[in-house]
Amino acid sequence: MIPVILIGGIPGVGKTSLSGFISREFNINIILSGDYLREFLRPYADNPAMGESVYNAYRIYGEKNEENIIKGYLNQSEFMYKGINAVLRRSIDNGEPLILETLYFNPEMIASDIRNKIIMIYIHIPDKSLHGNRLKERIDYTHFNSPGERLVEQLPVYSVIEKYSMDHCGDDVFIVDNTDFPITKNTLINYIKGQINH
Repeated sequence: MIPVILIGGIPGVGKTSLSGFISREFNINIILSGDYLREFLRPYADNPAMGESVYNAYRIYGEKNEENIIKGYLNQSEFMYKGINAVLRRSIDNGEPLILETLYFNPEMIASDIRNKIIMIYIHIPDKSLHGNRLKERIDYTHFNSPGERLVEQLPVYSVIEKYSMDHCGDDVFIVDNTDFPITKNTLINYIKGQINH
């Protein structure tokens, strides 16, 4: 299997750092960020939800509650997966190894003809205090102009999205607890090697 890897997780769980590590370990030259894909697609979206940050997308449905948070998230996801499916299919068709890391992790929205040709990984940090600290620290490592405090305030919303994503992962998604970064790295190396050689 050519390593075409979709990595999901809410902000601060280590998607960017782990994607960089995996790319070096497996000589994958193309890494795409879902955040940048969203910014590219936004001008073409005739969709009020796409004008909001994901944690505010509930607003087009009314009050802030779990149901509307998920509605807003799925509304954005449906638009995002037009681009995500196109990118994944292009990578598979061209035989180009690729990593796409994104908050928008909805395996049920992946086109049926490519789902079994990609490696899907979902990353989370169960300890919310540790997760909050990682968000604050990321300005020192990967997001130099994006302080994490703003996102820490949104962790309750992101946690609703995370639970939805994890509940809908399916058996073909490898869910990883990134409490310990070195352990996670080794776990992912072994898993990806196994998938490539499968």
